[in-house]
Amino acid sequence: MDFAINQTIIENVNITVNKKKLIPFVDYFLRTYAYLIVGTVLIVINIPVSLLVITRKALRNSYLVLGIVFLNSGFLGISSILLGVKRLIDTAGGERIINHHECVLNVPIFLFTAEFLSGWSLLMNSVERLFVVAFPIYYYTHNTRITHSVIAAHYGITATAITTAVTASLIEPARRISNFCMLQFAYSPRFYEALLLLSSSASMTSVVLMIIVVVILRRNFGAQYLSSNSHNRNLSHFLKNQKRYTQTSLISCCFTFCTLLRGFL
Repeated sequence: MDFAINQTIIENVNITVNKKKLIPFVDYFLRTYAYLIVGTVLIVINIPVSLLVITRKALRNSYLVLGIVFLNSGFLGISSILLGVKRLIDTAGGERIINHHECVLNVPIFLFTAEFLSGWSLLMNSVERLFVVAFPIYYYTHNTRITHSVIAAHYGITATAITTAVTASLIEPARRISNFCMLQFAYSPRFYEALLLLSSSASMTSVVLMIIVVVILRRNFGAQYLSSNSHNRNLSHFLKNQKRYTQTSLISCCFTFCTLLRGFL
């Protein structure tokens, strides 16, 4: 009986030891190689699509916002790879303690802050889709002006938020942190949480707007509406393409919003 109890205790100890060894390995993998893998996937998928949309006039006129969304994702992939390489170099050199100002000024860390572009990219896309379904004729005749305005607002808000967080982190007293430079430690805690909140709120708002867009699509852009505008083939074709594009965008918004939630975990 005592032997069986001792055997059980030994097995429990071994399991605990193995878990303690596994957790640091998983954490190390997520902090290094995961950035390299995800970054490569983002670049391979998004950069070619964004270049195709931006360089082709026929696609650029109707899908410029979508091209910018892909471009932002591709830029995030580049920054992820740079951050992964930095983590590998830091791991090889050994962990050490540095001032958080060095992390804030580090190029891969600063570029990776582009992660916060994701939520605002979704919101930009959703606002543009709302213009399409709420004012289809006006959008059809003024799509270039609307698209450029939405893109400018998107980059302006994002640049302001990131610049504020970086400036606040640089002017606060130096803190000693690991040279691995985790974002939540590199930036001022309050402003880092504010960036997460802004990005997630923008993403959640984009999902709500896309749901509203889909409801309007089903109510106002059915077969009867399209048939009533069939005399204008360009407009009819434009509306059909925009309807398919909007339905696809809703799926993208939901998926990206779920990935952004990990920032709070």
